[in-house]
Amino acid sequence: MRYWLSVFAASLVSFLFSGALYVFFHPPRDFEARSADISDTMSSSVSPVGRLGAVGVSARVNATPLSKFFENKEHSLLFVGDIMLSRNVGAEMELRNDYAYPFRKIADVLRSADLTFGNLEGPISDVGKDKHNLYSFRADPRSVEGLKISGFDVVSLANNHTMDWGEEAMEQTIELLRKEHILSVGAGKNAEEAGRPQIFDAGDSFRAGFLAYTTVAPPGAGALSNRGGVSETSLENMKKAVRELRDEVDVLVVSFHWGEEYEKRSGSEQQRIAYGLVDAGADIIVGHHPHVSQEIEKYKNGWIVYSLGNFVFDQYFSRQTMEGLMVKAIVREGRIIDIQSIFTPLTETYQPYVEN
Repeated sequence: MRYWLSVFAASLVSFLFSGALYVFFHPPRDFEARSADISDTMSSSVSPVGRLGAVGVSARVNATPLSKFFENKEHSLLFVGDIMLSRNVGAEMELRNDYAYPFRKIADVLRSADLTFGNLEGPISDVGKDKHNLYSFRADPRSVEGLKISGFDVVSLANNHTMDWGEEAMEQTIELLRKEHILSVGAGKNAEEAGRPQIFDAGDSFRAGFLAYTTVAPPGAGALSNRGGVSETSLENMKKAVRELRDEVDVLVVSFHWGEEYEKRSGSEQQRIAYGLVDAGADIIVGHHPHVSQEIEKYKNGWIVYSLGNFVFDQYFSRQTMEGLMVKAIVREGRIIDIQSIFTPLTETYQPYVEN
């Protein structure tokens, strides 16, 4: 009997030892996957991307999705109004041979945002033919340096001065901006191009979409299927464009050149358009053209900035036209959670600044 017990015990030990060796050298598949996940996560690389200080995460398998990794990250979008770099403003730059001069006192503030936007009032060009509008603006091509140095990322061209010197000047403006990696929206070689949205991709899973329109373009300035110009269309077409862009971006911005000049309150037509665009899915409507600031309104899930007034302009005949409104939108998880605004007075030589 003792003999058989000894044989049984030896067999049991041998069986258990063999099993342990098999498990050691053949771990379960889910354990292998978990080990790969851990090692890959630890070996992920982090590198800076662009102005935002964004990070990109690379891993061989199952890296944490960027939308999850940055779920608590906030972004700031900065909006300023009319930027006119011609006439007296251009003379000040030429006098000093400094084409970033208008922005010197406020460039640090502009660069501090993750995205900076403004309305470029007039072409930046040395070509074209003067259309002899009531006021015709055309800035020195070197003026684009100031926009670049100051950190502008997107500008609207959908206004009543982009076509002051014709299609050739408008096209050169777009090209000069493109070379400096500044997106332009609201003008193009035909209606399709003028109405095309622009998407600012921060590289860290945050994308801001831009559409731009005007209701105050002079005759012949609107883009057609066979003619270059600025984007002007029906509200229904604008709403359709908003709906098509909505799912492609985290924040959807519509820039609008509208309203009555020097009026301090928005009009019913501005409100009708703005409400329709927010209902269609826009997060924020940013307005300009009145040359004075107007009210900011929270409407349902969107924000409406009816007019930012002048940012860089030489309308020195009143305090209201020499003081713009700068608005910062704080975005978290694809939603604007806060709007901040501050007035930006202009010096006698047309430099905006922030008062302490």
